[in-house]
Amino acid sequence: MSTKKPSVKKDKKKKKKSAGISGFSTLNQVAGVPRPREHRSSIPVETPEPITEPHPLCEYCNETIENIASAFLLADGNYAHFDCVLDRIKEEAKPQEGEMVSYIGSGNFALVGKDEEGKPIIIRKIPFESSENTKAMKEYIASLRTR
Repeated sequence: MSTKKPSVKKDKKKKKKSAGISGFSTLNQVAGVPRPREHRSSIPVETPEPITEPHPLCEYCNETIENIASAFLLADGNYAHFDCVLDRIKEEAKPQEGEMVSYIGSGNFALVGKDEEGKPIIIRKIPFESSENTKAMKEYIASLRTR
C-alpha cells in the first residue's frame, strides 16, 4: 500500500486564496463602471463672461453694498442695505415687548406679535418698497446673471 502525502504546493495555494480577497479590488469594478479616460471633444469650449456686479453706496449708512441682491431699491432710485432698512423701520415702528419687525416679502415688513396660544400674528403691515421697484430690482438682478 502506498500512501501519498498531499503536496505542500497545493495546500499553500488553497490557503492563499482563502486568506485574501480575490476577484474585484474596487467597488467600481463590482458595479461595472468603466475606467476614467481623458475627455477629448471637438466642440470648442466657450468661457463665460464675468459678471460685474455694481457696488453702489447705501443711502442710509454710506457704505458700499457688496451684494446688490440683498439690497432695496428706494423710491429716489438709490439703494440701501437690508439691515439698514430693517433698523430704520424698527425705529419708526417702535415695537413693544413681545413684538418684532420682520420681513414678509415683496418689499413689505410687518410688526409681528403672538396671540394667546403663542402663535405669531401680524399686527400691522409696513410697506416699504413699491411693487414697481421690487419688480425693477428683480429684473435688474436677472439681467446681471444672464450677461
